Amino acid sequence: MEAFIGTWTFVESDNFEPYLKALGIAAPLRKLANLTTPTVIISDLGNGEYSVKTDAVVRSVVVTFKFGEKVGETTVDFRKVESVFTLEDETLVWTSTDKNGLTTVVRRTISSEGIMLVEMEVRGITATAKFKKS
Repeated sequence: MEAFIGTWTFVESDNFEPYLKALGIAAPLRKLANLTTPTVIISDLGNGEYSVKTDAVVRSVVVTFKFGEKVGETTVDFRKVESVFTLEDETLVWTSTDKNGLTTVVRRTISSEGIMLVEMEVRGITATAKFKKS
């Protein structure tokens, strides 16, 4: 988990609009999301507790978690979900399910070049993003 701790600056994304559409995000909010360059701050709070802060310029959200425990959160796009974080073979996995049973899985890995690679999947649609450590 240590490799994830820090401030990460957005580099690029691919297939993000179709991913947001599969989530059911309205067109105006999808357009706005594609214009933002989010910063992600992952922190170790101690006692097995961590936080992920996503600052998407127009809105900032923080989720605090312990591995394997369900946590309620409101996403950047205002969806209320229950999430579980796990660490699987050096991959940070964030699985979120909304009230309608729609599940999103976000996987984060760190490349050998120190880039955080993010893979987001919902309804069979996958988007990717890259972040560099600030």
